[in-house]
Amino acid sequence: MDNLLFTLDVLKYGIMVVILLGLTASILSPFVVLNEQSLIADGLAHVSFTALAIGMFFSNEPFFIALPIVVLASILVKWISQHSKVNGDAALGMVSSVGFAIGLIVIKYASSAIELESLISGNLWLRNLNDVLMSLILFVIALVFIIVNYRKLLSLTFDFDYSKFMKVKSNLLSYVLAAITGLFVVIGVRSIGVLLISSLLIFPVLTANLFAKSFKSLFLNGSIISSAVILVGIFSAHVLNLPAGSVIVIVYAIVFIACNMILKIRGNKNG
Repeated sequence: MDNLLFTLDVLKYGIMVVILLGLTASILSPFVVLNEQSLIADGLAHVSFTALAIGMFFSNEPFFIALPIVVLASILVKWISQHSKVNGDAALGMVSSVGFAIGLIVIKYASSAIELESLISGNLWLRNLNDVLMSLILFVIALVFIIVNYRKLLSLTFDFDYSKFMKVKSNLLSYVLAAITGLFVVIGVRSIGVLLISSLLIFPVLTANLFAKSFKSLFLNGSIISSAVILVGIFSAHVLNLPAGSVIVIVYAIVFIACNMILKIRGNKNG
Protein backbone atom coordinates (compact mmCIF):
# COMPACT_ATOMS: atom_id res chain seq x y z
CA MET A 1 0.00 0.00 0.00
CA ASP A 2 2.84 2.40 0.91
CA ASN A 3 4.50 1.76 -2.46
CA LEU A 4 1.23 2.44 -4.25
CA LEU A 5 0.74 5.72 -2.36
CA PHE A 6 4.31 6.77 -3.15
CA THR A 7 3.76 5.96 -6.83
CA LEU A 8 0.54 7.96 -6.95
CA ASP A 9 2.27 10.88 -5.21
CA VAL A 10 5.04 10.87 -7.85
CA LEU A 11 2.51 10.71 -10.68
CA LYS A 12 -0.03 13.18 -9.34
CA TYR A 13 1.31 16.32 -11.03
CA GLY A 14 1.70 14.55 -14.36
CA ILE A 15 -1.83 13.15 -14.11
CA MET A 16 -3.32 16.56 -13.31
CA VAL A 17 -1.39 18.25 -16.13
CA VAL A 18 -2.39 15.78 -18.83
CA ILE A 19 -6.05 15.65 -17.71
CA LEU A 20 -6.24 19.45 -17.86
CA LEU A 21 -4.58 19.37 -21.28
CA GLY A 22 -7.05 16.71 -22.40
CA LEU A 23 -10.03 18.77 -21.22
CA THR A 24 -8.64 21.87 -22.93
CA ALA A 25 -8.15 19.91 -26.14
CA SER A 26 -11.68 18.49 -25.98
CA ILE A 27 -13.23 21.99 -25.89
CA LEU A 28 -10.89 23.42 -28.54
CA SER A 29 -10.98 20.48 -30.94
CA PRO A 30 -14.53 20.93 -32.34
CA PHE A 31 -13.64 24.43 -33.54
CA VAL A 32 -10.11 23.54 -34.67
CA VAL A 33 -10.78 20.20 -36.39
CA LEU A 34 -14.15 21.06 -37.94
CA ASN A 35 -12.58 24.27 -39.26
CA GLU A 36 -10.12 22.03 -41.15
CA GLN A 37 -7.14 23.10 -39.04
CA SER A 38 -6.50 19.78 -37.35
CA LEU A 39 -2.80 19.86 -38.23
CA ILE A 40 -2.22 23.24 -36.60
CA ALA A 41 -1.07 21.61 -33.36
CA ASP A 42 1.39 19.43 -35.24
CA GLY A 43 2.81 22.41 -37.12
CA LEU A 44 3.03 24.62 -34.05
CA ALA A 45 4.70 21.78 -32.14
CA HIS A 46 7.58 21.99 -34.63
CA VAL A 47 7.75 25.73 -34.04
CA SER A 48 7.75 25.20 -30.26
CA PHE A 49 10.71 22.84 -30.67
CA THR A 50 12.67 25.72 -32.19
CA ALA A 51 11.33 28.27 -29.70
CA LEU A 52 12.40 26.15 -26.73
CA ALA A 53 15.82 25.60 -28.29
CA ILE A 54 16.26 29.36 -28.70
CA GLY A 55 15.00 29.93 -25.17
CA MET A 56 17.74 27.73 -23.71
CA PHE A 57 20.35 30.20 -24.89
CA PHE A 58 18.82 32.99 -22.83
CA SER A 59 17.16 31.45 -19.78
CA ASN A 60 16.94 28.47 -17.47
CA GLU A 61 13.19 28.62 -18.10
CA PRO A 62 13.00 28.54 -21.93
CA PHE A 63 9.24 28.03 -21.74
CA PHE A 64 8.65 31.73 -21.07
CA ILE A 65 10.63 32.67 -24.18
CA ALA A 66 8.98 29.97 -26.29
CA LEU A 67 5.48 31.03 -25.29
CA PRO A 68 5.29 34.34 -27.21
CA ILE A 69 7.18 32.87 -30.19
CA VAL A 70 4.65 30.06 -30.68
CA VAL A 71 1.67 32.36 -30.13
CA LEU A 72 3.03 34.77 -32.75
CA ALA A 73 3.63 31.84 -35.12
CA SER A 74 0.01 30.70 -34.75
CA ILE A 75 -1.19 34.24 -35.54
CA LEU A 76 1.23 34.40 -38.50
CA VAL A 77 -0.27 31.22 -39.97
CA LYS A 78 -3.73 32.79 -39.76
CA TRP A 79 -2.52 36.04 -41.29
CA ILE A 80 -0.80 34.30 -44.23
CA SER A 81 -3.87 32.17 -44.98
CA GLN A 82 -6.23 35.18 -44.83
CA HIS A 83 -4.12 37.80 -46.60
CA SER A 84 -2.50 35.81 -49.38
CA LYS A 85 -3.39 33.17 -51.94
CA VAL A 86 -1.81 30.51 -49.72
CA ASN A 87 -4.42 28.30 -48.02
CA GLY A 88 -4.33 27.39 -44.34
CA ASP A 89 -2.64 23.99 -44.68
CA ALA A 90 0.06 25.37 -46.98
CA ALA A 91 0.66 28.34 -44.68
CA LEU A 92 0.97 25.99 -41.74
CA GLY A 93 3.39 23.80 -43.68
CA MET A 94 5.55 26.80 -44.56
CA VAL A 95 5.79 28.11 -41.00
CA SER A 96 6.27 24.71 -39.35
CA SER A 97 8.88 23.41 -41.81
CA VAL A 98 10.97 26.58 -41.59
CA GLY A 99 10.58 26.59 -37.81
CA PHE A 100 11.64 22.95 -37.46
CA ALA A 101 14.60 23.44 -39.82
CA ILE A 102 15.85 26.33 -37.68
CA GLY A 103 15.31 24.20 -34.57
CA LEU A 104 17.50 21.39 -35.90
CA ILE A 105 20.28 23.92 -36.48
CA VAL A 106 19.86 25.55 -33.07
CA ILE A 107 19.83 22.22 -31.22
CA LYS A 108 23.28 21.47 -32.63
CA TYR A 109 24.69 24.33 -30.57
CA ALA A 110 22.37 24.14 -27.54
CA SER A 111 24.10 23.17 -24.30
CA SER A 112 21.00 21.27 -23.15
CA ALA A 113 20.58 19.11 -26.23
CA ILE A 114 19.49 16.07 -24.21
CA GLU A 115 16.59 17.97 -22.67
CA LEU A 116 15.55 19.23 -26.09
CA GLU A 117 15.60 15.71 -27.50
CA SER A 118 13.19 14.65 -24.76
CA LEU A 119 10.67 17.10 -26.24
CA ILE A 120 10.12 14.69 -29.11
CA SER A 121 8.27 12.22 -26.87
CA GLY A 122 7.63 14.45 -23.84
CA ASN A 123 8.21 13.65 -20.18
CA LEU A 124 5.07 13.46 -18.09
CA TRP A 125 6.83 12.30 -14.92
CA LEU A 126 8.87 15.50 -14.45
CA ARG A 127 5.88 17.86 -14.12
CA ASN A 128 5.51 20.04 -11.02
CA LEU A 129 2.98 22.35 -9.39
CA ASN A 130 3.85 25.22 -11.77
CA ASP A 131 2.98 23.00 -14.75
CA VAL A 132 -0.37 22.19 -13.13
CA LEU A 133 -1.11 25.87 -12.54
CA MET A 134 -0.22 26.81 -16.13
CA SER A 135 -2.41 24.01 -17.48
CA LEU A 136 -5.26 25.09 -15.22
CA ILE A 137 -4.96 28.74 -16.31
CA LEU A 138 -4.96 27.66 -19.96
CA PHE A 139 -8.09 25.54 -19.41
CA VAL A 140 -9.91 28.44 -17.73
CA ILE A 141 -8.90 30.86 -20.51
CA ALA A 142 -10.10 28.45 -23.22
CA LEU A 143 -13.34 27.65 -21.38
CA VAL A 144 -14.25 31.29 -20.73
CA PHE A 145 -13.41 32.28 -24.31
CA ILE A 146 -15.61 29.53 -25.77
CA ILE A 147 -18.53 30.12 -23.40
CA VAL A 148 -18.55 33.87 -24.05
CA ASN A 149 -18.18 33.52 -27.84
CA TYR A 150 -19.90 30.18 -28.43
CA ARG A 151 -22.47 31.25 -31.05
CA LYS A 152 -19.96 33.45 -32.86
CA LEU A 153 -17.41 30.65 -32.96
CA LEU A 154 -20.07 28.28 -34.23
CA SER A 155 -20.85 30.64 -37.10
CA LEU A 156 -17.15 31.13 -37.74
CA THR A 157 -16.53 27.38 -37.90
CA PHE A 158 -19.26 26.47 -40.37
CA ASP A 159 -19.50 29.59 -42.54
CA PHE A 160 -16.74 32.18 -42.24
CA ASP A 161 -18.20 34.45 -44.94
CA TYR A 162 -21.65 34.40 -43.34
CA SER A 163 -20.16 35.26 -39.95
CA LYS A 164 -18.52 38.32 -41.51
CA PHE A 165 -21.81 39.24 -43.16
CA MET A 166 -23.47 39.09 -39.72
CA LYS A 167 -20.80 41.55 -38.50
CA VAL A 168 -19.13 39.01 -36.25
CA LYS A 169 -15.53 40.02 -35.52
CA SER A 170 -14.39 36.94 -37.41
CA ASN A 171 -10.73 37.89 -37.86
CA LEU A 172 -10.27 38.84 -34.21
CA LEU A 173 -11.90 35.62 -32.99
CA SER A 174 -9.79 33.59 -35.41
CA TYR A 175 -6.59 35.15 -34.13
CA VAL A 176 -7.56 34.65 -30.49
CA LEU A 177 -8.48 31.00 -31.13
CA ALA A 178 -5.17 30.51 -32.93
CA ALA A 179 -3.30 32.12 -30.02
CA ILE A 180 -5.03 29.88 -27.45
CA THR A 181 -4.18 26.85 -29.60
CA GLY A 182 -0.59 28.05 -29.64
CA LEU A 183 -0.61 28.28 -25.83
CA PHE A 184 -2.02 24.75 -25.66
CA VAL A 185 0.75 23.43 -27.88
CA VAL A 186 3.70 25.04 -26.12
CA ILE A 187 2.40 23.99 -22.68
CA GLY A 188 1.55 20.48 -23.86
CA VAL A 189 4.77 19.74 -25.74
CA ARG A 190 6.77 19.34 -22.52
CA SER A 191 4.38 16.62 -21.30
CA ILE A 192 3.18 14.89 -24.47
CA GLY A 193 5.96 15.70 -26.92
CA VAL A 194 6.36 17.34 -30.33
CA LEU A 195 5.20 14.32 -32.32
CA LEU A 196 2.10 13.51 -30.26
CA ILE A 197 0.52 16.80 -29.15
CA SER A 198 -1.76 17.06 -32.20
CA SER A 199 -3.41 13.74 -31.26
CA LEU A 200 -4.92 15.37 -28.17
CA LEU A 201 -6.77 17.79 -30.45
CA ILE A 202 -7.76 15.34 -33.18
CA PHE A 203 -8.94 12.19 -31.39
CA PRO A 204 -11.50 13.66 -28.93
CA VAL A 205 -13.72 15.27 -31.57
CA LEU A 206 -13.39 12.39 -34.05
CA THR A 207 -14.37 9.82 -31.41
CA ALA A 208 -17.05 11.97 -29.77
CA ASN A 209 -18.55 12.72 -33.19
CA LEU A 210 -19.40 9.04 -33.61
CA PHE A 211 -21.99 9.30 -30.85
CA ALA A 212 -22.78 13.02 -30.65
CA LYS A 213 -26.38 14.05 -31.31
CA SER A 214 -25.64 17.77 -31.22
CA PHE A 215 -22.66 20.11 -31.44
CA LYS A 216 -22.77 20.75 -27.69
CA SER A 217 -22.61 17.02 -26.98
CA LEU A 218 -19.22 16.97 -28.72
CA PHE A 219 -17.78 18.82 -25.73
CA LEU A 220 -19.28 16.52 -23.09
CA ASN A 221 -18.49 13.30 -24.97
CA GLY A 222 -15.00 14.52 -25.83
CA SER A 223 -14.25 15.47 -22.22
CA ILE A 224 -15.42 12.10 -20.88
CA ILE A 225 -13.49 10.15 -23.52
CA SER A 226 -10.33 12.24 -23.01
CA SER A 227 -10.34 11.83 -19.23
CA ALA A 228 -10.92 8.08 -19.41
CA VAL A 229 -8.31 7.49 -22.13
CA ILE A 230 -5.70 9.60 -20.37
CA LEU A 231 -6.12 7.81 -17.03
CA VAL A 232 -5.93 4.37 -18.69
CA GLY A 233 -2.93 5.49 -20.76
CA ILE A 234 -1.00 6.94 -17.81
CA PHE A 235 -1.37 3.91 -15.55
CA SER A 236 -0.70 1.49 -18.42
CA ALA A 237 2.47 3.39 -19.32
CA HIS A 238 3.62 3.37 -15.72
CA VAL A 239 3.02 -0.36 -15.29
CA LEU A 240 4.66 -1.22 -18.65
CA ASN A 241 7.48 1.34 -18.21
CA LEU A 242 6.68 2.99 -21.56
CA PRO A 243 6.47 6.67 -22.62
CA ALA A 244 3.13 7.96 -21.31
CA GLY A 245 2.40 10.19 -24.32
CA SER A 246 2.84 7.31 -26.76
CA VAL A 247 0.62 4.97 -24.74
CA ILE A 248 -2.12 7.61 -24.44
CA VAL A 249 -2.18 8.04 -28.24
CA ILE A 250 -2.34 4.28 -28.77
CA VAL A 251 -5.25 4.00 -26.32
CA TYR A 252 -7.00 6.85 -28.17
CA ALA A 253 -6.58 4.93 -31.44
CA ILE A 254 -7.86 1.67 -29.90
CA VAL A 255 -10.94 3.45 -28.48
CA PHE A 256 -11.65 5.11 -31.83
CA ILE A 257 -11.38 1.81 -33.74
CA ALA A 258 -13.49 -0.01 -31.12
CA CYS A 259 -16.22 2.64 -31.26
CA ASN A 260 -16.30 2.40 -35.05
CA MET A 261 -16.62 -1.37 -34.90
CA ILE A 262 -19.44 -1.16 -32.32
CA LEU A 263 -21.37 1.25 -34.52
CA LYS A 264 -20.92 -0.97 -37.58
CA ILE A 265 -22.09 -4.05 -35.68
CA ARG A 266 -25.14 -2.15 -34.41
CA GLY A 267 -25.83 -0.90 -37.92
CA ASN A 268 -25.67 -4.41 -39.35
CA LYS A 269 -28.03 -5.72 -36.66
CA ASN A 270 -30.50 -2.91 -37.26
CA GLY A 271 -30.28 -3.50 -40.98
